[in-house]
Amino acid sequence: MPELFGHRQIIYTIYKEQSFSKAAQKLFMAQPSLSLLVKKLENQLGVPLFDRSCKPIRLTEAGKEYIRAVETIRQTEADFMNYLQSARALEAGTLGIGSNQLLSSLVLPKYIAEFNSKYPNIQLTLMDANSTTLQNALNAGELDMVIDNHILPPDLFEQAQIEAEHLLLAVPSAFPENEALRSYQLRYADVLAGRHIGINDAFPLEKLQKIPFILMNRDNDTRKVTDRIFQETGFCPTVLFELDRLTTLYSYIELGAAASIVSDTLVRNMPLSDPERISFYPLSSKNAARGIYISYKKNKYHSPAMQAFAESLSNLK
Repeated sequence: MPELFGHRQIIYTIYKEQSFSKAAQKLFMAQPSLSLLVKKLENQLGVPLFDRSCKPIRLTEAGKEYIRAVETIRQTEADFMNYLQSARALEAGTLGIGSNQLLSSLVLPKYIAEFNSKYPNIQLTLMDANSTTLQNALNAGELDMVIDNHILPPDLFEQAQIEAEHLLLAVPSAFPENEALRSYQLRYADVLAGRHIGINDAFPLEKLQKIPFILMNRDNDTRKVTDRIFQETGFCPTVLFELDRLTTLYSYIELGAAASIVSDTLVRNMPLSDPERISFYPLSSKNAARGIYISYKKNKYHSPAMQAFAESLSNLK
């Protein structure tokens, strides 16, 4: 059946005016044209909408149901416009954010707390997971955005780098191997000051062949980069065990259990109880520098909530 409510404003005006001639004047239409349009609609419906035998004209039973439907449509449209106005003003809406465990536990909480304080009516959904899980959730529409180190397929996703990140070798200071590596060594304060960035001296990983390492699980992005760094230098570490959380791994290094490769994001955001317990070494590998990206599914509408949260991350630290 053809569109039933395409001329609903005309029918509604006739109903309100209780007159074809008055409705035609209000609508700036010729009355014959108006009458013809209504008759055509009534023929399509198979029932009359107006009882023309009385003055003023009245709605038939079918006409009353038609007007009820029109009023429902009008209310739905009004509700939707109110929603749009609220969403533009960030007074309504939802936002799904995904991130890796390091960023979600140490970096993003302050941004999320600030956003929630500023826009309390935006319903937030948060996901802490590995890169593969986050990518799948973003592609399925379960998340609006992902903040992570992982580079996603450009044909499916759009990405913008919001911060640069650098990987460092972290070795318990109690290990005697540190003594022969003093010329490369950085302290905790050096990392906080960014003195590790831009150092290109090749660090001799082979000097650490005999010390134990703790690594992230193989599905972790930091582990994948770590493996590439080891492969390009021909270094084969002695792996004590693997973990699935960088914060736990960092605690083991501070306790003197083993060495590992960590990010300066971790170092900056997880203070050491004793900064002297870990010695840091810059890595000259091109793989040691990577970005932190905000990612969206390609061609996805960027809601006001998405835009506002992305802007809050412009100086991610």
